[in-house]
Amino acid sequence: MKIRLILALFASAVVVLAGDGEGTPKEADPKPADALSKAADEFKILTRKEGMRPDSPVATRQQSGPKMLWHGRLYENFRNDFLDAIPHEVRQNGEDKSTLRRNQFGFNVGGPLFVPKLMKNRNDTFFSLSYEGVRENIDRARLATVPIVPERIGNFFDTVDQSGNQLPIYDPATTRPNANFDPAQPVSTSNLQYLRTPFPQNRIPTGRLDPAAMAALALYPEPNTAIGPFFQNNYFVNSPATNLADGVIAKVDHSFGEKHRVTWDGSLSNGFLGSARYFPNGADPGSPDHSFANRHASLEYVYTASPQTVNTASMSASSNTSLAQTAGGAQAFPRYDFAPYLSMGTEYPNSRNASNTFEFRDGLSTRYKKHSLRFSLVLNQHQVNSLVSAYPSGYYLFDPGLTSLPGIVNTGYGFASFMLGLSSDAQRTIVTEPSYWRHLIATVGVSDKYELRKDLTITIGLSFSRHAPRVEKYNRQSTVSPEAINPSNGLPGALVFAGQDGVPDGLRPVIYRVDPSAGIAWNPLGDSKTVVRANYARSHSQIPLYTGQFGTQGFNARQTFVSPNAQLTPALILSQGI
Repeated sequence: MKIRLILALFASAVVVLAGDGEGTPKEADPKPADALSKAADEFKILTRKEGMRPDSPVATRQQSGPKMLWHGRLYENFRNDFLDAIPHEVRQNGEDKSTLRRNQFGFNVGGPLFVPKLMKNRNDTFFSLSYEGVRENIDRARLATVPIVPERIGNFFDTVDQSGNQLPIYDPATTRPNANFDPAQPVSTSNLQYLRTPFPQNRIPTGRLDPAAMAALALYPEPNTAIGPFFQNNYFVNSPATNLADGVIAKVDHSFGEKHRVTWDGSLSNGFLGSARYFPNGADPGSPDHSFANRHASLEYVYTASPQTVNTASMSASSNTSLAQTAGGAQAFPRYDFAPYLSMGTEYPNSRNASNTFEFRDGLSTRYKKHSLRFSLVLNQHQVNSLVSAYPSGYYLFDPGLTSLPGIVNTGYGFASFMLGLSSDAQRTIVTEPSYWRHLIATVGVSDKYELRKDLTITIGLSFSRHAPRVEKYNRQSTVSPEAINPSNGLPGALVFAGQDGVPDGLRPVIYRVDPSAGIAWNPLGDSKTVVRANYARSHSQIPLYTGQFGTQGFNARQTFVSPNAQLTPALILSQGI
């Protein structure tokens, strides 16, 4: 049937599109609009004949069940690198292939649902079902800068600044105050506050190299291309990313006589995102792999008490979960940042998050004389369960300060500070338990649409809402209160805990809001062509629940180490750990 429909449309369209090669339609059909109209008429005839239109004879006969067709489609969309040109950045770096395999496929079907001997009327129940899947494997081309080979053994003789001049590396162990420094004058090469001796020939002695840094470099790839000047853009990777997804949506609608109707709909989907890698090992600085799962279901009941009164009630539940983990679930590698080079290790290497929403709604609409009244009730509970640790194995920042001439720009190098194991900033997150966040919103509303006269309608409304604060299921929540007395020094400002010492579970009170609304619709000319409208409304929204574990510093730790002077003293020494 589908083939016949396509051919019918194609045959009519050919007459419209055919021409003499210069944009002039053939004389056989001087009116393209007529041809399109004929094609549409043919489409209507065929679909009516097959029982696919409301005015089809078979669709209007209740006992013609075998002829009542389900409608649907089956599809497949694909892309393949065999059909594509090789991207320029891939060819530029000497490669001759960039993988692209994408398949997006699925089906949908819908129509009447009838069970013999159980269901009397064939037109009471309808359903729809859809499925879609994605299978994608695609190479991601990336260009970055990594240390050159001599720098990996402490030789910075060839290291230059952005102007191409040699970048001097100074020995932090030789730092000493300058007795001739004039504090009344700005720091300059002729007025140094601290003196520091450069490494001979810009080379760090082998015995001074940090063993932890050298061990990490075994996982750091070497340059494999030369695109930019001064050894920049010297690392190219074209690695695959994976995207897998499956999703189903279903809906069933059933009527009980003329007054009752029930609708159920549900959906579920699962997905996996395998990130492209910079490094083929656990030190990769890219995003971790993610797994996703989404679920939703709702049930709606509509009761038509009379032509003037209708009540609609619904319940719904949804859940969205995500899991991030390093490749193979390995222990997270520490995060090392030493710009301008590509970092090592990733942020948030392992996390688990779930967001659940439960909602109940009820709305009653009724007409009384010139009044159209509506009453509503909404109850919404939102849950977020979260286990997130940004740097479970530590984060280390290496900047030029500790290998520079203090106070002088274009000296020192972040990677040289790394080779010495001198971190200017470091931190580590210690999260042992998930957080289970909750909040509840309740809203009651009423509105009246009053027809003052035929050409003038006034609408007024009022809603009353209760916003509960964010609470943690086990009261594992804390914050700093400026009023609380710190027991260590007797001064204001201390950490307080939910549910203890008079502190409420949500760390703040419940909030009540009243929100009015008003509107007017006026037909000044007395016809349906011109309407003047004016509306006013005020509303308050709940502070959303975010994933993460902020507000739990009394239960989870975030150790932070900051240097008192990033040009003179390290925050941590890498080989000594945290």
